[in-house]
Amino acid sequence: MTTGYVVDLDNGHDSYCVESLVGVTYCGETFDPTAVDRELYAIDRGEDHPHNYFCFDCSKADSRKVRSLARGETDA
Repeated sequence: MTTGYVVDLDNGHDSYCVESLVGVTYCGETFDPTAVDRELYAIDRGEDHPHNYFCFDCSKADSRKVRSLARGETDA
C-alpha cells in the first residue's frame, strides 16, 4: 500500500521514488511533501512513460517491511 504518489527527488537515484507514507519513500528517503512535486502514479500508461522506471531501491523494497518499520515494529 502506498499513498499513490511518486516523486522525483533529484537525489541521484535517476528515476522516480515511490512514496510509501507521506514524506517517506520505499527507499528510505524523507522529504517535505509541500516542497516537491508529488505526482499521482499513472495507471494505463504507455511503455515510454517515466513512471515505468523507479529507483532501484524502491523497485526492490518489501512494502510490508517498510510499513512495519514506519510503525516502529522491530520484527520487520
